[in-house]
Amino acid sequence: MRRGQQLLNRKLKNMKYKLFLTFGALAAVCLSGCAGRAKYVDSDGSQTVVTAGDINIQDFASAADAFLTSIKERMDQGMIKPAVEGEQIILAISKIVNSTSLQIDTDQLVKKIRVELNKTGKVMTTTILAYGEVEDPLAKETQNFRELSGEGGQPLPDYTLSGKIIDDYARAGRRRQASYIFQMSLTSQKGLAVWEDEKIITKQTKSSLVGW
Repeated sequence: MRRGQQLLNRKLKNMKYKLFLTFGALAAVCLSGCAGRAKYVDSDGSQTVVTAGDINIQDFASAADAFLTSIKERMDQGMIKPAVEGEQIILAISKIVNSTSLQIDTDQLVKKIRVELNKTGKVMTTTILAYGEVEDPLAKETQNFRELSGEGGQPLPDYTLSGKIIDDYARAGRRRQASYIFQMSLTSQKGLAVWEDEKIITKQTKSSLVGW
């Protein structure tokens, strides 16, 4: 009798083990399938991923939009204008300093500003004059050839765009706070800052972990 009970218990144990393996495999397949599914979301919408310890794409977009509004207001006031009346403003990109602890591409901020200013029909950006490496080396070589051929030199930019991005972190208990400070300036040919502005984006989160 005791032997029969032992055999029955062993069979029940084996059945439970097999069921456990089966459900585990099904759960793994389900999780794998769910994790692999992706969907499109609006880059400016509320469904985008927001992280406190990083600068997200919507942060760059928000800062760029704020700067564009400010620059356009100064243009409407006649404070930012071309050197020759009736012509387009020529803009050159100077140094954009990344003073954060993050590895970021500052062009995520600058490119949007350039594109939107270009769309106004009042501003053109030179791609052969820049701080450090030029954006379009072939265009630069073409211009050098034109100068050697006596066809005239490149026009000087009316303004240069420079800036800096800074981060600041704070912590109180479980609450973590990250602030990202975007600073931009437009400098004229005379070396005067005709426009300057600052945009601060602050994000908070709660965490039970130490650090970020």
